[in-house]
Amino acid sequence: MSALPKEISDFMAKFSVGFDEVWKIPQGNAYAVKHKALERVASTLGVKFDHPTVVQSDLGNKTVGLVVFASLGDRLEWATGEAAPYNNKNQYPLAMAEKRAKDRVILKLLQAHGALYSEDEADDFKRPNPHVTRPADIVPDIEYDEQGQPVDNIPNGDPGIDQLPKAKARADFEAAQKEMRATETIKQLQSWGERNANRVASFPNDWQAIFRGLYIEHRDALRERVAA
Repeated sequence: MSALPKEISDFMAKFSVGFDEVWKIPQGNAYAVKHKALERVASTLGVKFDHPTVVQSDLGNKTVGLVVFASLGDRLEWATGEAAPYNNKNQYPLAMAEKRAKDRVILKLLQAHGALYSEDEADDFKRPNPHVTRPADIVPDIEYDEQGQPVDNIPNGDPGIDQLPKAKARADFEAAQKEMRATETIKQLQSWGERNANRVASFPNDWQAIFRGLYIEHRDALRERVAA
């Protein structure tokens, strides 16, 4: 089973957030996510931001507070962002307050606020993480046979398949997840895996691992549905 909370691994899979973009916060059981990842997700989904409202600004004392409203479809959320000497070592308090407010409202719109926090939420959140998130922390381990083929999973692709850089692979990685999860029987799932082996092989190695783990989760869910 996944070592990460399911809501975190689901978030990463649903929005194509990489393993290098999420880490466990030293304090408590929450996780931090990179600002650039949240901005990318917001842009992909079409989040719309209103002009921020500045509620306090004292740049001489490096203290700023503002409110940001944003919408995603019919949903509207707002969030505050603040930066002051007691919670910010950055020399640009206005920019930091904006980052915090935007990231918070994005997470609210994605219904992930509270489980995930922006890396800019606090200085401590950006400390180097001694443990890089691995596929095995997020999805079930994959079993391989003596020939190195995944067992009861998506076959290996043809030799020589070129891997896409993550920036170019994200859209297809997300699309492939939706297609795979849309299969309703084990036979459909296996057929999809065989047809898309080369496609999966084009993903970066760690993304291939998480995709095969998601395949296992969906496969087992389909089998449980039949057995019920």
